[in-house]
Amino acid sequence: MKVFIVDAFTDEAFKGNPAGVCLPDTELDSATMQMIAKELNLPATAFLWPSENNDIAYTIRYFTPAVELDFCGHATLASAKVILHHLNKTSVNFSANYQLTIPASSQGENIKMAFPLYETSDFIPDKALYEAFGIENALKTKFAEELDMLIIEVADKTTLINIKPDFTRAVQTSGVVKQVVITAKSQDSDYDFYSRSFCPWLGVNEDAVTGASHAVLAKYWGNILGKKEMLAYQASERGGFMRLKIISDTTLEVISNAKIIFEGRMPEHYLV
Repeated sequence: MKVFIVDAFTDEAFKGNPAGVCLPDTELDSATMQMIAKELNLPATAFLWPSENNDIAYTIRYFTPAVELDFCGHATLASAKVILHHLNKTSVNFSANYQLTIPASSQGENIKMAFPLYETSDFIPDKALYEAFGIENALKTKFAEELDMLIIEVADKTTLINIKPDFTRAVQTSGVVKQVVITAKSQDSDYDFYSRSFCPWLGVNEDAVTGASHAVLAKYWGNILGKKEMLAYQASERGGFMRLKIISDTTLEVISNAKIIFEGRMPEHYLV
C-alpha cells in the first residue's frame, strides 16, 4: 500500500494541516484503517479506492487517530494533491459517506474543489464549555447539526489568538458538540476572517487547518459581510489559507494548495 503524508491548505512544507493518504490495492476493513490512522497519528488519514470502470473516480474514507469521520476537508485536498499532481490526473471525483461527491481539479499550481455548504442554527452551549475555552464575551454562537460543530464569534483576531483551551475540561462537557470553531472578523486587508478549530472529542486538540469548518464559516461570514467570495486564514501555529466562493445554497468552491512531504509503502503482511 502506497502511503503519503501531505501538508494541506499551504504553499509551504511543514505548514498547513498534515494528512495521511493511503492507496491500498484492495479495500481494507474499518478496524485495519483505524489502526493505520492511529499509527500515523496525523489529524486525519484518507483511504482511497479507484472505481472499477472510471479512472478518475475514487471512494474515500476518513479516520482520525480515534474515530472515523463522514467528511474531512484537508484530507480531501491532500488526496486530490496525490491524484492530480502525483498521479497526473486532470480531475478526480471522490465519493464519501452519505453519497457525498466531491469533485477536484487542478488550477495551475493550486487545486479547486467543491465542498458541501452547511447551515447553522442558534445555539447556547453549556457554561462549562465556555469556561473550558476561556471565553467570557462571545458575540454570537451557532451550531451546524450535520457536523456537530459549534461556531463561536469573538471580538477580534487578538482575542482569537490568545485563547488557551483546557482540553481536559472540554472533553468532560456533555452534549452534542464534537468540534468548536472560534472565529473573528478581520480588521486588516489580508483576509476576510480568521478562525481556529478544536476537536478534542475526536482525538485532535487543535486542528491546524480545517476544510469542513469553512464549509460552515463561508455561509456564516458571507451573510454578515454580504460577500460570495472570501479569503480565509486559520490562525493555528502552523496556519493555512483558502479562497472561498459560494456557488449556491449547497455548494462551496474552495481553492488552495498542498505539499507532498513523504512517500512510502506499507508491507502487505501488515494489512490484516
